[in-house]
Amino acid sequence: MKDEKEYGLVLAGGGTKGAYQVGAWKALQELNIKIKGIVGASIGALNGALFLQNDYAMVSKMYETIKINNVMKISGVDGNKNIFDLSNIFNLASNYRKQNGIDNTPLRKMIEKYIDMDKLYNSPIDFGLVTYSVKSRQPLQKFKNEIAKEEMVNYLLASSCFPIFKPQIINNEEYYDGGLYDSAPTNMLIDKGYKNIILVDIAGVGLSRKLSTNKGIYLKIIRPSEDLGGTFDFNHTRIVNNIKLGYLDTMRAFNKLQGHIYYFKNEEFQKMLEVFNLETIYGLEYAAQIYNMYKYREYTFEEFINELYKRHRDAERRYNRIKNDNNILKIGKQLKILFDKGLGICIVNDLYMDRPSSKLSNYLLNFVKDYRLAAKSLIELKNYIK
Repeated sequence: MKDEKEYGLVLAGGGTKGAYQVGAWKALQELNIKIKGIVGASIGALNGALFLQNDYAMVSKMYETIKINNVMKISGVDGNKNIFDLSNIFNLASNYRKQNGIDNTPLRKMIEKYIDMDKLYNSPIDFGLVTYSVKSRQPLQKFKNEIAKEEMVNYLLASSCFPIFKPQIINNEEYYDGGLYDSAPTNMLIDKGYKNIILVDIAGVGLSRKLSTNKGIYLKIIRPSEDLGGTFDFNHTRIVNNIKLGYLDTMRAFNKLQGHIYYFKNEEFQKMLEVFNLETIYGLEYAAQIYNMYKYREYTFEEFINELYKRHRDAERRYNRIKNDNNILKIGKQLKILFDKGLGICIVNDLYMDRPSSKLSNYLLNFVKDYRLAAKSLIELKNYIK
């Protein structure tokens, strides 16, 4: 059934993890979800302004090619790693001291390049943001009709002014990142009368305010099913995967995709249910995760079980070679290494599934319960394929 409701959209802060919201926005567009207003903090504010351009290809390309020097003036750091990685932290501190706060002029240039103010103000979608006053220690929450067009860049920079940056000046006052007050400013929409709200939360650094009321409010929260990395992580592979994840998680949130860990169209998941029960399907998905099957895509039933079966057979061959070359004592000493190599299912199968009457302690059974379920599910898969 088509969702005819009008929604407000909240985009939380979180630095480069904001790529997740790009994928979520693409899904919302494909689902024809009616978005009446968008509010955001930090990267969420920047994303909101970008989304009003109605140009997914432009925004996704911007994220896929972004570099650390597109956001800040900084030297001596590895741009392929999180800026707060231990290998970068000393150079970051050195840059901060020399500049008396990191210069984010490159971010201003990006905003001026990618955000068309005419499109932003002419869009029928309302837009708001939050920033935080250093002097008064109070938030400044504004919608676009309260901000002069020529000042919008300054407000966007203020909302996204992470505390390592030099403060943004508005009307002779210093402002920092909106996440210092509320990283997910849902109350801005509630106070404006919105009853249906979607929050795309990316678990960024910042505070989270209690909702001003929950009477009659429907709040749908979309959260990442995988770790998105660091706040300033410019690894392009991770950014691309985060965009894909945002799309897939949003589609699943609106019941257009199914799956516990992986993603299947409804008709493909129905095929699985015709063969396996829900517990077995979860066990198969857990096994696929152990075997590092690629997650950022939709699978058909046949694609999923064939790839999983292939990986399981490979794991069994590797485990049997190790077992034939070592006695059980040596294998016991290598358990952690073997589990880390993805052979935990084979070990559990050997110790428990192939010995159904064996007695294991409750502690050990609890430790390997998900592996046990994966092993049981793979038995069902083998039986199906044969």
